[in-house]
Amino acid sequence: MLTIAQGHEVPWPEPLTDGGFAFPKDYRMNDFPRTPDGDIWYDIPDDAYFSWLADYLPNNLPEFTPEQQYLWDNLDNYTRLSGFWIGDQGGWYESEAAFLPNYDYPDNFSDIGDLSAVKVKDGGYTYDDYMDFNKDAVADGESIMTKEELILDEFGWYLTIIEAERQFSFYWPDFIKMNGGNIVFSTLTERHEPPDAGWRIYLGMVLNRIQDKTLRIKELECFYHYWREMISK
Repeated sequence: MLTIAQGHEVPWPEPLTDGGFAFPKDYRMNDFPRTPDGDIWYDIPDDAYFSWLADYLPNNLPEFTPEQQYLWDNLDNYTRLSGFWIGDQGGWYESEAAFLPNYDYPDNFSDIGDLSAVKVKDGGYTYDDYMDFNKDAVADGESIMTKEELILDEFGWYLTIIEAERQFSFYWPDFIKMNGGNIVFSTLTERHEPPDAGWRIYLGMVLNRIQDKTLRIKELECFYHYWREMISK
């Protein structure tokens, strides 16, 4: 993601990366179906909403960020991008983000890079907890992070979550952000952030390449199916 003071490299959250590409959430595509009076109307999952998304997403893509432009320029080579992949990774991201970060970072952490200034939150997941959990769970060929790597890994999550919250409050002012309780106990309402909200640009990239609207709708249904499958694990 970036390199901070003292040369520390901060990675993107693992669910948001694959094959050299990064997929941070992006909330700029914030429109909805409207009633004849101009009021927002939708339901999830709903055939009418999927039908509307199938037209809206590929035809209203905004100017891309550098990460998105790099992905767009390489779509012919990156064939994994699909409703399934976005739903699977997106659900994984939400599941992890609901319980992160476990550290408190000084406001100037990027400028000082002082790992000793980072503290575990009360009741947070410590490095010892991480070691205890992973000592028997790491698959062959995988490595266990050092304490420094864990702190920097969670800082990547922290920056990503903060940016997502900033965008959401700006582009979706009349909606409620999903949180861990909503996800774990399935209490999302129609006024909460819909699962597709932050992933619309990537879904739009996929749908832009599909001419048949019926197949575009199936791609969206696939996204929702695998998002829910992953979020429930």
